[in-house]
Amino acid sequence: MSPGLSKLSPEIRRIVDQLGGEALVPLHVLAGELAGYTNELDKHVGNAEFYDLDTALRAATLCHKLLAALPEKPDEEQHRLVQLAINYFVLAEDANDDNHSLIGFDDDLQVVVAAIEDLGFNHLLQDGSATA
Repeated sequence: MSPGLSKLSPEIRRIVDQLGGEALVPLHVLAGELAGYTNELDKHVGNAEFYDLDTALRAATLCHKLLAALPEKPDEEQHRLVQLAINYFVLAEDANDDNHSLIGFDDDLQVVVAAIEDLGFNHLLQDGSATA
């Protein structure tokens, strides 16, 4: 496991380990899943007692930046880390249920930031979008 991801809580790491074992899918498929999920975020605000749209949007923005920062032909490790971060983000029932907790997207943001740091793309974090 990558250094940044290994610093996550055991519950998050368990899910990350499962996601990391999935077969790689093309980046354009990940981009489509991310776009679809991002477009649906604000629709959940009225349906959930607790919903942290700001943190969700920060995580979504970082995922989009992460995809854009990849080289045209990323190596397997780069591809796997990006896929893992996006798949964790779009997974509603992860370590903290995204739709029913004030901290529902905090774990998503932690995973995305860890992937960014492990890839050495720290410049993506310079605008403050990683702060919770």
